[in-house]
Amino acid sequence: MKRIGKKNMRKWISEWFDLPPDVAEEVPRLEMIGLSHLQVENHRGVLSFSPQELKLRMTEGYLTILGDHLKIKAITSDMVWVEGKMKGLKYTE
Repeated sequence: MKRIGKKNMRKWISEWFDLPPDVAEEVPRLEMIGLSHLQVENHRGVLSFSPQELKLRMTEGYLTILGDHLKIKAITSDMVWVEGKMKGLKYTE
């Protein structure tokens, strides 16, 4: 019998139960409200932070948030809430 890895199992469950990928697969989920509020779920940690740039480790790769007057308003082990003037998002592997 073939062994299914944890990542493949989550994907299979997501497809089987017709769930959005961010629920079962731990993929990044970004919710932006206007140009001044951003919530990022399923991050793996803050790599660097300044009022102009926030760099987060993601499941696969890195997310860089660019802006002015950026502030981390709330953070948990898998969610970060950022406020400020958002100028750009960049995803790199």
